[in-house]
Amino acid sequence: MPPPRPPVRLRTWIAAAVVLTGIWFFNKPADKPASVAEQVEVATALAAQCDLDGARSALAVLKSAKAPAAHIKRLQANITKSAAACDRQQQRAQAWTALQDSVNQALDAGKPDLSATRLAVYVKRWGDDPDSLELDAKVKVAQASAQLDAADACLARSDRVCLESSLIAAERYKRPELAARTQALRAALSQLLERSLLDAAPVTGQ
Repeated sequence: MPPPRPPVRLRTWIAAAVVLTGIWFFNKPADKPASVAEQVEVATALAAQCDLDGARSALAVLKSAKAPAAHIKRLQANITKSAAACDRQQQRAQAWTALQDSVNQALDAGKPDLSATRLAVYVKRWGDDPDSLELDAKVKVAQASAQLDAADACLARSDRVCLESSLIAAERYKRPELAARTQALRAALSQLLERSLLDAAPVTGQ
């Protein structure tokens, strides 16, 4: 009979475990495949960025892989919602481009009130944003300037009532860019009023 083998020592088992762990570590996959939920989130983000083709391609891949119906349904709903928002966004961009052209044409033609009307129609449908507010300020400056031009004409005729009315109309726009010009016309109005009062004062005899 051959002699019995000696029992395996504990350190031998530990060494074997270390070797097996090293083999698994160096041969494990670098990255596990993305889960269905992760793929849905990525596709939803693409749809939100208006990359609808990319989102729909991801949806087709999930369908072909027979992903759970709940995930596919959720992604379809997200794509539909984003498609409507992106379509509205595109329409608004087109409307904004057309508005800029029409407003600038009216301003160049010396028709600031027409520009204001066109801008108001746009804002009523699409709402305000930083760009529309900036354009609104530009239009208001043009409207106030037109009233100040009218005030200059009134001053040239020494028409105090007309001058005051035009100044009040200009000041309603509250444009700080025109403050210096407005103040100068206010001073001219005061001088015109003083002259009117002096002219109206009765002449006393000696």
